[in-house]
Amino acid sequence: MRKPSLLMVCCALTLTLVGCNTSNQNEPEEAKSKPAETEQHSEAPADAPKDTEDEVVEETPVSEAEPSAEDKPTTDAPVVDEPEAEEAPVVESPTEEEPTQALEQNGTANVKLDTLILVNKQIALPAGYQPPDLVTANIDFVDTASGERRMLRQEAAQAIETLMAGAKAAGIDLKGTSAFRSYDYQVQLFNNYVARDGKEQAMKYSAPPGHSEHQTGLAIDVSSASVGYQLTQSLAQTQEGKWLADNAHTYGFIVRYQRAYEAETGYMFEPWHLRYIGVEHATAVHKANVPLESYLEQLMD
Repeated sequence: MRKPSLLMVCCALTLTLVGCNTSNQNEPEEAKSKPAETEQHSEAPADAPKDTEDEVVEETPVSEAEPSAEDKPTTDAPVVDEPEAEEAPVVESPTEEEPTQALEQNGTANVKLDTLILVNKQIALPAGYQPPDLVTANIDFVDTASGERRMLRQEAAQAIETLMAGAKAAGIDLKGTSAFRSYDYQVQLFNNYVARDGKEQAMKYSAPPGHSEHQTGLAIDVSSASVGYQLTQSLAQTQEGKWLADNAHTYGFIVRYQRAYEAETGYMFEPWHLRYIGVEHATAVHKANVPLESYLEQLMD
């Protein structure tokens, strides 16, 4: 057998080397395709930040319930504090309503106190004031009382009707002599008293215009046949006067100007003058045995 020559061996080695190089050059091309697939898969987490943001929004209420995190109060505090800020005015409302509960402002009566409105020599009704719900009381009046003088605010009118019915059932004869008085009527009445008795004396039993409880529609004068239906202090000694003193409060009225209160009220004893303030308050005033001024001042404190 013929032995291969050196030239043939060299050629064989050369071909072998060429073949190896060719296969090595093809492998990188396949390798390049794989990273491309990897890049496509890496795009999937790109949605993760969006999902994460949605979760943060949804979980915000949960995180608010975790006050232990130090970083959360800065972010969550406005949300947590908002309800407290809304509730604050409710807590402070009594302070804001203090003017409403005040008995007067600059000498003018607070009409928002409704049946507890305070009118006296120092406190006047607002100019032009007239009750909005005046009605004619369905009771017996003396013949000289007519028109508006038979009227009271609706609640007070119903109360005096009940009082009169109760008095009649107890054998007590009473009639109304004067209820509502307008400002203009009070001007005429007060001026007549001043002309007759002088201002100092008139001030003891008659209110200056704008200062009369009758203008509130919550006051009524009553009398009985035993005193000729006159407005006289002797009514207090009659059966009718005593019944009023003992029972008026159960119907929501007080005998406004008591003898013991003259220094406080500035008016002489008037057993005929009834003022409506409601059963609850009238009963409290009757038990406390104090002027309406004192009672209201304590009530508003």
